Amino acid sequence: MDVVASGTVLGAKPTDSPDRVTAILGSDFAENSLDDHSMWRDYGMAEFFWMRETPDHPWEGHHFTLQVHRLSHRGGSILNRAIRDRYGRFDRHLRFDKLERLLGKRGVPLEDLPDANAPAFTQHWQPASQVSVMAFRAHEEWQRRRRGDDRIGDVYAIYSSVSAEEVAWSRERYGRQGTQELPGRPSLEP
Repeated sequence: MDVVASGTVLGAKPTDSPDRVTAILGSDFAENSLDDHSMWRDYGMAEFFWMRETPDHPWEGHHFTLQVHRLSHRGGSILNRAIRDRYGRFDRHLRFDKLERLLGKRGVPLEDLPDANAPAFTQHWQPASQVSVMAFRAHEEWQRRRRGDDRIGDVYAIYSSVSAEEVAWSRERYGRQGTQELPGRPSLEP
């Protein structure tokens, strides 16, 4: 809930430098890069991404992703120490309907969005924090190909930051596709 409401992970913003994120989340991470212009650090469930114009330029924060689906595979062992110290034990599943209900009680609404990954997933957006939540809506054939214990209605991932321009583009590109209702939850579409 804190990530969706604030757009940060323990205060680490998607635009923060690698040093700032590491100061907050700790030095236990795996660093990955495909070239001299992009890099990401994997802090267990949280991944932060940076870009730079040239190797002589500083890294600029681009976004972060919470890979919530990893909980169903590895449980709390996937959490980094800073997150575990702050929040304690995590369940293997985060139900989207529960997250949405608790956010609603805090006055943090989510908007349904169309998504390229529909109908296997639904996408939801919090405008003030610019955070997007992807929930799993697997068909049987999708689940047979998946590892782990993903369940329909589970939160799959949480992303920041997703701008209003990106949301408008997604709505234009995908229209109503992907805003189908989750089991037990009516669609928010008009």
